[in-house]
Amino acid sequence: DDADVTAVETGMCSIESEGAITGPEWALETNLQLLGGHQATNAGVAATLARQVADVAPATIATGLRKATLPGRFEAVATEPRVVLDGAHNPGAVGTLARLLDRVEYDDLHVVFAAMAEKDHDGIIERLPAVDTAFVTRPAVDRAEEVITLAGAFDGHADRVRKVACVPEATERALAAADSDDLVLVTGSLYAVAEARDRWTRNVVPKGRGRRPSADATFAGATFDGDAPAAVDQRVLTTSLRRGQAAAVASRAETVGVTCRRSAVGAPEKHVETVLAGSVGDLRALADALDTDERGLGSVATDVETALAPPTPAPPLDGDSTALMGILNVTPDSFHDGGEYDRLDAALDRAEEMAANGADVIDVGGESTRPGAESVDAGEEIDRVVPVVDALDGLDVPVSVDTRKAAVADAALDAGAEIVNDVSGLADPEMRFVVADHDASVVVMHSESAPVDPDADPAYDDVVGDVLGELTERVLAAERAGIDRSRIVVDPGCGFGKTGAESLELLDRIAELRALGCPVMVGHSRKSMFAGVGATPDDRLPPTLAATAMAAERGVDVVRVHDVAENAAVLETVDAAGGE
Repeated sequence: DDADVTAVETGMCSIESEGAITGPEWALETNLQLLGGHQATNAGVAATLARQVADVAPATIATGLRKATLPGRFEAVATEPRVVLDGAHNPGAVGTLARLLDRVEYDDLHVVFAAMAEKDHDGIIERLPAVDTAFVTRPAVDRAEEVITLAGAFDGHADRVRKVACVPEATERALAAADSDDLVLVTGSLYAVAEARDRWTRNVVPKGRGRRPSADATFAGATFDGDAPAAVDQRVLTTSLRRGQAAAVASRAETVGVTCRRSAVGAPEKHVETVLAGSVGDLRALADALDTDERGLGSVATDVETALAPPTPAPPLDGDSTALMGILNVTPDSFHDGGEYDRLDAALDRAEEMAANGADVIDVGGESTRPGAESVDAGEEIDRVVPVVDALDGLDVPVSVDTRKAAVADAALDAGAEIVNDVSGLADPEMRFVVADHDASVVVMHSESAPVDPDADPAYDDVVGDVLGELTERVLAAERAGIDRSRIVVDPGCGFGKTGAESLELLDRIAELRALGCPVMVGHSRKSMFAGVGATPDDRLPPTLAATAMAAERGVDVVRVHDVAENAAVLETVDAAGGE
């Protein structure tokens, strides 16, 4: 009662907890992704330090606290069934975990459990809630306890006990055993959590340039059976696997005629970079073989199939060709057309013109994200955007809203928009919940800063791999909020915290983003990324059109452009050349 600062957890909201922190002459309320009263206390300590060291505004602290995450600490990674990863590895921590599980509704509890040999296994297991099935296992760590010992410790504490040799396979078996209303919990060891988490963060990345040659062109002048295209269409896939899994994949690959190469050089600790090369038919045979392997490779098989699958457009888009998103800036200061369409009548005329010229989506933006642009408060942005979105309700094309603010997205979706184009990649922690509540689609863009900070100079080890890794986490965050992956579009963020060369490399390797299992969008129109090829600000249409052709050839689902008629002609030409 005599504390200068109090921090309490006040309730739950969706997958977050609600917290209140009160200090001398300041207070804040926020949601937290890290659940539990102890995490509210930690948030109070962090908020107090921020106030003391830098006098940070309470609203800024509240936003920062809401963004804070810690992988493997009551981390929900999937729904239907709900999957929670928690590295609790002592009786006290498991007791806290059990109290958090009391807040979650589920039918049966399936526990994937591993522990180090020196831990209090009996004390840990006694603190768990009632367990229906325990999948006891062992991570690839010398200190890990033997499976047979842990199975004995669960005697009398679980209805069923299954002994499984490795964590990835135990995770697959738990997921297979669980119904949609059950809960799968991976716990007992941070090592086990890390190995299980690979399932959701690993990508099988397709190399190459996207669009494949047509069967008609491949077999011109000859007749073959229906399986022939899959037998000659060669693909290269890369992924990162645990050492034991990589060895198993190499062994299976050899039996089905797929070339497999592994290298530990430069790979993350305990992972092996793995390259697979072969025909589509042979790679699918490999996926079938992996699906029956007992090293937890079923999810790798699924990832291989995803990497081989053709693009799938996000609602409300449809069709097999690259779609055009027409840019409608209702701003006074956008880099290309600022001030041209900030009157309602001019905006409507422009939208109708773009639709007539072939736009599949109209993207309405009320805040410039050009380098050095001033931020616009949510109220002013709503006043700019919502009247336009509302007036476009009768237009026979979907409308998206280009915003990084949840309040603006909410208002625009209420007015009839169907897509949120978020250049900040869900930086506003409320954005993903707004999109989920409206059952809308969302474009998640990779960005180091929005608006663009001209002084920022981020360093990438491999710009495509780094962007892919960060988008993986953003897509998982969107899914946790209830957005189906089929409604998530990813954008590499050309020009946002990347040099011109890095942006062009992202465009060249854009097909690699297909590993996420999401539609892919590119926004390249008239950007400064073309300065490196000699294009002045007034002469960027030709390289924009060239980039549009490259994107279409690489199988991009959506291109976002200013000049709709010219880009539509490019796409029609690419489709005609491909026989579509």
